[in-house]
Amino acid sequence: MSYENYKTAMETAKSLRYYTTAGGRSDESLQKSEDLLDIKFSAQYRDFNKHYGYLSFFGCEIFGADPEDLEIAEGNSVACALSERRDYGLPSFLLPIYNFDDGCMAYLDHSSLNEAGEPRVVMMEYTGSGYELVKVLDEDFGDFVLHLVREAEETPDG
Repeated sequence: MSYENYKTAMETAKSLRYYTTAGGRSDESLQKSEDLLDIKFSAQYRDFNKHYGYLSFFGCEIFGADPEDLEIAEGNSVACALSERRDYGLPSFLLPIYNFDDGCMAYLDHSSLNEAGEPRVVMMEYTGSGYELVKVLDEDFGDFVLHLVREAEETPDG
């Protein structure tokens, strides 16, 4: 529930198997993403995109924001959000960041910000008629990534 948890998660992820990032995005690219989505990125998600752009490790894939490639939604929060908004009516305050591959996804919920202005992370499922909250996962992006990192650390060969 702090910027420190985000920094710890990102540093720890470097030691995990199959660690990959996209190398970061420019301020102009981030602004274009925000404009396309009509969402202001929080400090943690902005830093994540500026320095990493995307994160993958040991079977986990945290979506980055790439406004230049809107054809492929997997791994790209901008393309995924725009596609889900158009095709399924995804509320504009939700930003997809992780696919659980079981019909549920994790979203940054910009309708619920903590004291630091960070959106909570929620698990949502599309029911055919709309999006249903499955559960609140974490208070913010850093806590969510830290939980994924800790789970991977505990997995053999993680």
